[in-house]
Amino acid sequence: MLVAAPPASAADPILPLGEVRPGMSCTGLSVIRGTAISSFDVEIIDVIAAEAGISGPRILVRVSGPAVDATGVGPGFSGSPILCNGRNAGAISEAIGDYGNHVVLATPIEEMLREQPRPPISARRDPVLLSAARPLAAPLTVSGLSGRGLSLFERAARRAGRSVLAAPPGPQGGFAPAPLVPGAAAAASISTGDLAIGAVGTVTYRDGDRLWAFGHALDGRGRRSLFLTDAYVFSVIENPLGIAEGAITYKLASSGGHVQGAITSDGFASIAGSVGAPPASIPLQVTARDAGGRRVTLNSELADERPLRLGAGMAFVAPLGLTQAVDSLLGEAGPTRLSVCARFHVRERRRPIGYCNPYFGIDAALLDLTSAAELVDSYDLSPLHIERVQVNVRARPGIESDVIVGGRTPSRVRRGERIRVRLALQRRNGGRRTLRVPVRLPRDLRPGMHTLVVSGNGGVPSLEDELISALFDILVIEFGDDGGAGEPHSLRELAAAVRDLRNPLGISARLKGRRRQLVHRSDELSFEGRVRLRLRVAAARRSR
Repeated sequence: MLVAAPPASAADPILPLGEVRPGMSCTGLSVIRGTAISSFDVEIIDVIAAEAGISGPRILVRVSGPAVDATGVGPGFSGSPILCNGRNAGAISEAIGDYGNHVVLATPIEEMLREQPRPPISARRDPVLLSAARPLAAPLTVSGLSGRGLSLFERAARRAGRSVLAAPPGPQGGFAPAPLVPGAAAAASISTGDLAIGAVGTVTYRDGDRLWAFGHALDGRGRRSLFLTDAYVFSVIENPLGIAEGAITYKLASSGGHVQGAITSDGFASIAGSVGAPPASIPLQVTARDAGGRRVTLNSELADERPLRLGAGMAFVAPLGLTQAVDSLLGEAGPTRLSVCARFHVRERRRPIGYCNPYFGIDAALLDLTSAAELVDSYDLSPLHIERVQVNVRARPGIESDVIVGGRTPSRVRRGERIRVRLALQRRNGGRRTLRVPVRLPRDLRPGMHTLVVSGNGGVPSLEDELISALFDILVIEFGDDGGAGEPHSLRELAAAVRDLRNPLGISARLKGRRRQLVHRSDELSFEGRVRLRLRVAAARRSR
């Protein structure tokens, strides 16, 4: 089953589609376990002519042999080259719902190389078959993510029409870099390191430093600047029911291998790139500490596609790193007090762009970090060279809460006066107490009755739906349509917009039509609830 890898510098001769004939016996190459390339038998069943609006021409094939008999082929096999008498005919690329996953479609090598393949005269038309075909699209494989963060990512990706697989970063002790030759496992990754996210497939063709893979699009976005890495295959997971049940046989593989170059093109029939220099990237470090001094640090590199208006993935990799670091530090500790500082170090500013906020619970912290990263990620109205991103977190389990259940104001007050409001607080699972807070009344407040609303902003609401929506929005930018949040008009406005995410916790007071004022700050104790208090403002005294 194991075959010797061909020299990286020599390109295999190609077999034009016009010479492909039914009944030909060929050989497929792919990784079944580890990084070793295995071979299996491929029988050419037929050549399917192109159908306008559906797809280009395809080769209908049947795979067999010890490497694939038990499982068939599925995601991760996409790009597996088909060699006929030593010539490359194309790559396995699409499933048709065959039970056992042994009959699939292949993309002609000429189409992958952006040439116009000419099918033989005998090629048959089968629009029904082509309409039923589904690309063996590689799921987004993530390494280093588990628990709540993985669940959020899975649900957001599902909304975006993508599936997510969690895989270990590699075998115990690591693995040696694998040559990226036809049949080798490879990944197009948006991040590498402790939090690695990418799509795993197979190298189809190599010519010098240039290579082509997958046999179908990643997203069909054209120019790209992603990490090209090798990949380690742990196993082929069998599901004989195929696409009919919404699942299919797939390779469980790590996308966080060794960076060996850059993916520079994402066409409709293949992805392409070059071995050598990596893409431009941004270092991301997330560090979480607890009160006892324990620390968890996650280091990742983000592919910087901002010049292509595709972002750098900060707006979902950073929040996922935050929740993973806190989970790794505290486990399932329940409600948690957090202090989060996000810093975006840029060459154009002496001081980093950023903010620091306290939080009761992690959901609001994730949403703020998503918003800040999206603002920075999407900004392109002037040069912005991001040198590194740092997220520092202090986390402590357990939250004590007081609920505002009542209050009293002075019987008569005057505008411009600084009054004391007496609040009745109820401790959750505890007793009652009284707290007096200062409130400054506006100087232009008209005489008469007013309503003063006093509320706590330290509750721990469930913002999971908002989080999933935010991550979905970022995913469809990174892996789908262009667009994004509106941008500030200058670097100064960008820094101010991120800084405005600061939100001190405690008790606030607000009169109708007036700005809210923080009247009691507390990062240690959560205040919840709201009361409406009547306020009688006396007329100003007339001077004699």
